[in-house]
Amino acid sequence: MSTRLHAPFVRIALGFYVLALSLGVLLRISFVHPLPGLQFTFAVHAHSHTLYFGWAGLTVVALALRSVGASGRFPRWVLTSLTLLAAATFGVFLHSGYSPLGIAVSALSLPVWLCAGVAWFRAARGHRELGTTFLQVGFVYGGLAMLGAVARVVLLAVQVSDPVYGRLAVFAFLHNFAWFFLFAVTGLLVRHLVSRGTAVDERLLRWTLRLAAPAAWLTFPLGVAGATEGVLGVLARLALVPVAASGAVLAVALWRAADGDWPLRWLSGWAATKAVLDVAGVLGLASLAASARHPAILYLHVELVGFVTGGLLLVTSARGRGSLALHWGHHLGLAVMVLGLGLTSLVAMGLLPPEGWMRLSLWLAVAGGAAILLAGLGFAIAGPRREAATLRAHGVQVASRRAAAQGQGD
Repeated sequence: MSTRLHAPFVRIALGFYVLALSLGVLLRISFVHPLPGLQFTFAVHAHSHTLYFGWAGLTVVALALRSVGASGRFPRWVLTSLTLLAAATFGVFLHSGYSPLGIAVSALSLPVWLCAGVAWFRAARGHRELGTTFLQVGFVYGGLAMLGAVARVVLLAVQVSDPVYGRLAVFAFLHNFAWFFLFAVTGLLVRHLVSRGTAVDERLLRWTLRLAAPAAWLTFPLGVAGATEGVLGVLARLALVPVAASGAVLAVALWRAADGDWPLRWLSGWAATKAVLDVAGVLGLASLAASARHPAILYLHVELVGFVTGGLLLVTSARGRGSLALHWGHHLGLAVMVLGLGLTSLVAMGLLPPEGWMRLSLWLAVAGGAAILLAGLGFAIAGPRREAATLRAHGVQVASRRAAAQGQGD
């Protein structure tokens, strides 16, 4: 796939990113001062769905198709359809949430995402690189997410009375789709690092795949209140052990590859933070977190805004002082926001008194969200990196390193 095909869609995705961030900041402000005219539940769905599908989803699919040289009408149709659906999702959910129209738009997304997987697998035949393997596992998890959505429809059709099963189906979709992002972004990141001549420890990276790929899907019950105990809960906590180990190994691999690259070091830090939160789940805090909304929000922001979005911004942005400042703004803003969300989570779980702590935590989340939004505006204005120029620069760097290595050998 040529740069001319993928770059416009990445630019559009950056627009969705700023749109979703703007709505997210308004939501954070509404916690402190209610905003007239803002329907909170509708806005939450519009914010989260646009980040999932309009920003991360569209960017991942565009870059994944490009990474295996996909071209022609079918990949272009897939990307165009994902763009139109993301725009419709934002408007419909902001207006009426999960109304019949919102459900219809969500249902239309399923076949398009299946087509995205078909387009990628068809173009990826014959590719054996490590980054492509991560992408392959990611698209498999995307398929598992679709099964969760279908299961939810079946449960509604047969009118299962126990609401826990419905929540399990919904969270299976969300959970596996999050892992689609984690695996796919890691794959894109590996390909990006290799293309610019960065030394990566493939042995460690393969271990992250071996540990997480077979077990990650089993951990979805830990996000549902009422499902964290019993057989499902025990299996989920057992599966969370290799998942936490995988995150720790990934953090080490990225830190070793960073070699002074601070955006990459930040990604290592978010991978390590996610691993720590997973360990907390293994130790039994999952049941407390599942019964309160804020710990889940904290986890999702570390996972999707920290690692996934940080990784996509690293892959799509040009290198330079201006870009580095935007990366710092994004990650520092998220660090402040995570601090606020962490304090809110402790209050929600009864581990801190609400007096004094709640208001402070809410304002920290607002301040962090505002910083993330400003950085996002900067990335959107700068647009995606110019691939040809970037690759030429990377080629010069690789050639210089090889020449230096040969000189040392002589």
